Amino acid sequence: MNRNLKRTCVAHIQRLLICTCIFTLFATIGKASHVQENTETGNYILILNSYNESSPWSNSITTPIVHKIAGIENMDAYIEHLNLFMVGDSTKIERFPEILSSKYGSTPPRLLVFIGSMSLIFREEIQSLWGKVPAIVCGADPYVYHEKFYRQRDTVTPEEKTHMSELAEEFNFTYMHTPIYLEENVQLMCRMIPGMKKLIFLGDGIYPNPEYDKQLRELIKDKYPQMDYEYISSRTNSLHQLYNAVRKTDKTTGILVSTWFTESFTSSNFLINAYRSIASISAPLFTIRYAGMDDGGMVGGYMYNDQIFTRQLLKTIDEILHGKKASDIPFYEPNEAHPAFNYTRLVNKGLDPDLCPGDTVFYDKPANFLNKYKWIILSVLIAFILMAVTQQKRIQMLKALRRAQQNEIDTNTQYTNLIDNMPILYMKEQVIWDKEGNIIDSIYRDVNRYFERCFLPKSDIIGKRASEIFPESLPVFTHFMSITLKEKKSITFPYYFKTVNTFYDVVLNCSTEPDTVDVFCMDSTELHNAQQMLSATNHKLSMALEVANIVPWKWNLKDHTILCDLNRPIAMAAMPGSISEDQLSVSDEQYFAKIIKEDRPRVIQAYRDLADGKIEKVKEEYRVLANDGTQWKIDWIEAQAAVESKDENGMPLTLVGSSLVITERKKMEDELLSAKDRAEESNRLKSAFLANMSHEIRTPLNAIIGFSNILAAAEEEQEKQEYINIIESNNTLLLQLISDILDLSKIEAGTLEFCYSNVELNDIISEIESVTRYRTESNGIQLIVQKGLPSCLIRTEKNRLMQVLNNLLNNASKFTSQGSITFGYKLCDKELYFYVKDTGCGIPADKVNSIFGRFVKLNSFVQGTGLGLSICQTIVEHMGGRIGVESEEGKGSTFWFTIPYQPAAAENKREEEHQLISVQKDKLTILIAEDNESNYRLFQSILKREYNLVHAWDGKEAVNLYKLHTPQIILMDINMPVMDGYEATREIRKLSLDVPIIAVTAFAYASDEQRAMENGFDGYMAKPISAPQLRQQIAAILQKRIILL
Repeated sequence: MNRNLKRTCVAHIQRLLICTCIFTLFATIGKASHVQENTETGNYILILNSYNESSPWSNSITTPIVHKIAGIENMDAYIEHLNLFMVGDSTKIERFPEILSSKYGSTPPRLLVFIGSMSLIFREEIQSLWGKVPAIVCGADPYVYHEKFYRQRDTVTPEEKTHMSELAEEFNFTYMHTPIYLEENVQLMCRMIPGMKKLIFLGDGIYPNPEYDKQLRELIKDKYPQMDYEYISSRTNSLHQLYNAVRKTDKTTGILVSTWFTESFTSSNFLINAYRSIASISAPLFTIRYAGMDDGGMVGGYMYNDQIFTRQLLKTIDEILHGKKASDIPFYEPNEAHPAFNYTRLVNKGLDPDLCPGDTVFYDKPANFLNKYKWIILSVLIAFILMAVTQQKRIQMLKALRRAQQNEIDTNTQYTNLIDNMPILYMKEQVIWDKEGNIIDSIYRDVNRYFERCFLPKSDIIGKRASEIFPESLPVFTHFMSITLKEKKSITFPYYFKTVNTFYDVVLNCSTEPDTVDVFCMDSTELHNAQQMLSATNHKLSMALEVANIVPWKWNLKDHTILCDLNRPIAMAAMPGSISEDQLSVSDEQYFAKIIKEDRPRVIQAYRDLADGKIEKVKEEYRVLANDGTQWKIDWIEAQAAVESKDENGMPLTLVGSSLVITERKKMEDELLSAKDRAEESNRLKSAFLANMSHEIRTPLNAIIGFSNILAAAEEEQEKQEYINIIESNNTLLLQLISDILDLSKIEAGTLEFCYSNVELNDIISEIESVTRYRTESNGIQLIVQKGLPSCLIRTEKNRLMQVLNNLLNNASKFTSQGSITFGYKLCDKELYFYVKDTGCGIPADKVNSIFGRFVKLNSFVQGTGLGLSICQTIVEHMGGRIGVESEEGKGSTFWFTIPYQPAAAENKREEEHQLISVQKDKLTILIAEDNESNYRLFQSILKREYNLVHAWDGKEAVNLYKLHTPQIILMDINMPVMDGYEATREIRKLSLDVPIIAVTAFAYASDEQRAMENGFDGYMAKPISAPQLRQQIAAILQKRIILL
């Protein structure tokens, strides 16, 4: 039997060698020609297998790679089986680069795959030939040793070794570990073989089996001291010896298989893998790798997941082919190892599958009955269910049909009863067409009982024409019947039957019979009357709300819409049916957008408080932007609101309210508040004014009264003259103060008068110059006049213009002690620019802005009221101009103002010719009409030394005395009893047109002077009377009108 077994093994090995040689030969021939074609482009992958082509483990790696590359266009995969374990010396290893270069040329592959770490002994030669070609190393040992170690037999791992991580960056590769789980396999074998007493490890003398032997010995010694261990190597044992050794084992012996390479009978340097021969051993064989479980007779073992490893390998190949650097890819370490068994072989070898761990993976496990015939069972089950469902559905349909038939019978009965008993008129009418296709009449085919109760019995109407029964309604009904039949739709319209005084809502429907219409008439009289009343009520309410400017609204908090009409909210309510709620509905955002943004947050917060239940009612006033059709304006609104409805949680759903336009009321309130403020301000100003006036009036009066009292006691003439000068100076100040107060009072009352006339501006400037020059030159100040135009005839208010210029010149004189004062004007576009410039003390910068205020005095020691500049500002602004000042303290000031330039045409005025009066000088008589004795005594003291005086106490007496004495000059007071000065003058003018009459009055306004000149007076003098001015005016009239003899 041993000879037969040996012959069988030899024959098997010979057949294997022959097949291997033939395969290698054809593969080499085919590959050589193909390599030469494709390696020139570099689109190929080169796999360097450290083992021979019969190695199951290496084939489990190369096969999926070749399949993957086959699916990539223009990409090839080549395998070189290095068979490194049959190399006996280093000479053959040194020839490897030469062989590789001649076969693949200088074009490097896209990727190198090293199977087994021993193939890395060529790393430097490959890098020298092709550079840093990206590579993947697959192996069970993460260390690389010297090439001598791989050529030795039965040698354990040397101490001199290099870890893959130290070489990865230099040679641009990543490492994929295929670990061997020796300890886990021993544990698994102990579990599957209860009471295992001996472990036999089958291997060969080739790396790394000697190292596995060493580790197993140490493991058994440390953890299983009661267990025997035996290592059977193909190096020292033949298959026959192996069979004999295994045949002696019992069921308590476990066999763990690694690789079993043996030398060929034909060559000592050719190794073959005899694992299929080992598979014929009857004892269960455990393996450390997946390879051999399919066709090698292995039961199984503890190993990494081969499928996950393969997916990761192919993924890594993809990453490198797409450009990722191999050394940047982390080393792969399988993390899902588990027991794996061939189920059929496990059972055949007499092992119990129930002893397998829970995470065991079974291969070739036969399906049970349900799994084997599940589709047939499922098909039969589905067919049975379909038959049952179909039968059930048929029964249900038959029952439903019976119910439907019965329901139809019941419905017809109910329908007949409903039609007959409902309070609605029903008529079935068959229409009659003419040749043109128009309905001209109809025939009654059926009516209900309600019709019979309201109109006629069925027997009297069936078969009759509508034109015979209801001729007045025929045109309306035939019109809508035509629409119903042509358009095949229902028509509804209202109709009023005069014969029964009833409103009906008529509904027309196409009947199931041809040319037949079902007519339904519902009594809507009460609804119509209610609508009429509601319409009238709405109209009245509309008018009331419109008159009151009240806008009602309703706010839906859920939909965020407000129902109202922002433009005509109420008027449309009186027109039912003409407008929909959608037209009156706006979003609350749009509604609040019309509120002025300053008021909007306050209003929104008020409504939010109402919605949150913090308050029960809202009443807010705010402004909105409105458009009256021509322009945008701002209206004031008073809004009031309350909660209308709430949800089940008590939160408001809708708010109702009204908006009242209160713009006019707000204007009245603002006017009242403004009037109140003005009154308060006026009262305050009056108090301040009276306090200032008291001070300003009493100050000069104090000097006047005081020095008047001591004047009589003065003995020296010089002292008397000094007192008189002081009294006159204070008189002038008091007079100016009173004039300013009068102007100020007219300004406050808004009655300041302006009398415009055509004047020559240069003449006004010359007149002001003549008055001012005497005063300035007496004080050593130079007066410079600058006239902007040779001639400037304008229309303006002469007196007010002179008042402003005189006031500015007086101020300049007060504050200028030396230097010059320059005043004049110039034309700037459409304005006349006047200025008064001095070289005085100037104005401090912090007081320039307040200089035009009332009672503002920069120097309390300088004479003045502090009202002049304020009055000037009012006059200039009233004349349409501007006023200002430019000043620098210590260097002087420039006051300026502008008025509109209004050129006037020259008027040819002819001076009135008066007949000269001849009189002797000592007989020159003056009639003085004055009702106040003190005033007459003043005139008398001034004029008695030079003229004869006649005194009249009123206007009537003045007329009589004129007739009696015929005076040469008349001084006429305006305001007198019996007859005033105007009337007296008119009476005297009837007697003489030539006698000079001078108006003397306490009315000192420009309008008073103009009125006097228009009423026949020849001159005008305002009280209080100045003696020099009086003498000067009388002298001027005498010079023009009287010849002294």
